Amino acid sequence: MRGLDAYEKALWNWVNVYNLDGFLQDVYNYYEGKGIYCIALSRGLNLLTVGFVIGFSTFLLGCVDYSRIRPEKSTRLSDVVVQHCVSKFSGFTLLFFILFTAFYVWQLVMFVLGIMRLVDMYRFYTHLLKIPDGDIQTIPWSEVVRRVGAIREENPLTAISSKNSRNTNDTTMAKLDAHDIANRILRQENYLIALFNKELLDLRVPLPNLLKRFVPEEQGKGKLLTKALEWNLRFCLMEYLFDRHGRVRKVFLKSRNRAPLIDGLRRRFIFMGILNAVFAPFIVSFLLMYSFFRYFEEYHKDPSTIGGRQYTLYAQWKFREFNELPHFFKRRLHESYPVATSYIGQFPNEKIKLIMRFVAFVAGSFTAVLVLASIADPDLVVHFEITPHGTVLFWISVFGGILAAARGMIPDDHEIIDPEQLMMEVIAHTHYMPDEWKGELHSKKTHAQFGELFQMKILIFAEEIMSVLLTPFVLWYSLPPCAPAIIDFFREFSVHVEGRGYVCSFAEFNFERHGNVKVSLHDQSAKTCLTSKQFGAPKKVRDKRMVSNEGKMEKSFLNFKVCISSSLHGT
Repeated sequence: MRGLDAYEKALWNWVNVYNLDGFLQDVYNYYEGKGIYCIALSRGLNLLTVGFVIGFSTFLLGCVDYSRIRPEKSTRLSDVVVQHCVSKFSGFTLLFFILFTAFYVWQLVMFVLGIMRLVDMYRFYTHLLKIPDGDIQTIPWSEVVRRVGAIREENPLTAISSKNSRNTNDTTMAKLDAHDIANRILRQENYLIALFNKELLDLRVPLPNLLKRFVPEEQGKGKLLTKALEWNLRFCLMEYLFDRHGRVRKVFLKSRNRAPLIDGLRRRFIFMGILNAVFAPFIVSFLLMYSFFRYFEEYHKDPSTIGGRQYTLYAQWKFREFNELPHFFKRRLHESYPVATSYIGQFPNEKIKLIMRFVAFVAGSFTAVLVLASIADPDLVVHFEITPHGTVLFWISVFGGILAAARGMIPDDHEIIDPEQLMMEVIAHTHYMPDEWKGELHSKKTHAQFGELFQMKILIFAEEIMSVLLTPFVLWYSLPPCAPAIIDFFREFSVHVEGRGYVCSFAEFNFERHGNVKVSLHDQSAKTCLTSKQFGAPKKVRDKRMVSNEGKMEKSFLNFKVCISSSLHGT
């Protein structure tokens, strides 16, 4: 590439693309990240954040002698800092420091390599797509797709098309329309969406026989999914199904390979369970320190946010639809948050409400007295101790936080109660309504089930911490029995598409095989159909295993039409 200008380098990279899926994923990540400068800044700040957490945590754990702190006399920081502390680290602290230092060095190397790829993508956008970096934040994705397709038509002889036509004179190129690009970008995610839709993953924590009697059998299947467990699923399943070029391994497509593939998947689950158990103490330590630094200021400034809610990771995989790009999905979920929050508040627990009113009254009374006392005599704030080492200022902060948290848990008495209408609006955004919710949108049972999907942030955080310790047990005991069904799914639901390779058949929108053919006639009223009655399998489909649950494929098709139409019209 020596002697080439920026345009020629961009064109050279394009015509030498061997992994089109990976290239298009980089194109989308560049678009979603808002350009080279925003992505580089974000990654750089994340790197600094990780370095700060590792360095500051190591300092607090191993470089401070807390026994030298004497409350009765003034103590300076230099008096408690241990000189040459690294050489005096305990075994755990030293191992913690070495492991995370190695991890940080690896992150630095990946950051440098990522910047090099960002430069190539910057050239592609600027010189081939004619999209300057300043326009990426405002240009619609559909326009990017259109320009990528135009570049493909103008330069058909890429490495991929040459490879496909190596033994023939056929120069047919893989098309690059909106569906094809979304399918390539989300080739792996589509399989995961289908696995969650078909409920083939048992992610329950195995309980001892003594505790099983207290937990209903139907409760919690797969609903405790966390980021740690999701990462392990991606590694165990997607790294097993796909090769390093992002293509489905052909060994999965033949039934005679079923037994060894099942054994291989079980071994992967067990191996990752052992690996997670080994590194669990270090991961928990890092997460606790990072979360403390991240959330302390937020909750200290506004304690009422403790009662805030968000969708669980399991709920997001249940709501996600085939070929739905992340920015479309995030927008759909964000639009549902105000309505979902209002719906949850429509079922106030009267006992909790009364208790919180009492707590708020008591905390407010103490706060008012202490504030008035501090106004009358400002010296009381720092010199008068209500408890040993507990000054007026300290207790004002404590009672003020309790007061804010209690008020955040008290519903508005003037709010109009209409849970059924609110849930219909939630369903219009999430496109999710199980059969047991039909006719029961007003019931406490539906409210409880939706509450498991739309949980309090503090509970989700607690689950994230606990999952580091519980993930090994899920990988050892719960997931290995699922291996036969998963391997069968990969074989039965993978179809070959000319110019695209093997994809999840649900993502190809094959209605004759998997769903209701009549849905393809609803293009003109797609947005209305998304909120209508649940789609089901046609009577001609005898094998329900081949049909997506709750009309997921049909809804995905209609939602894809809506997203493309909205993007084209700039809405």
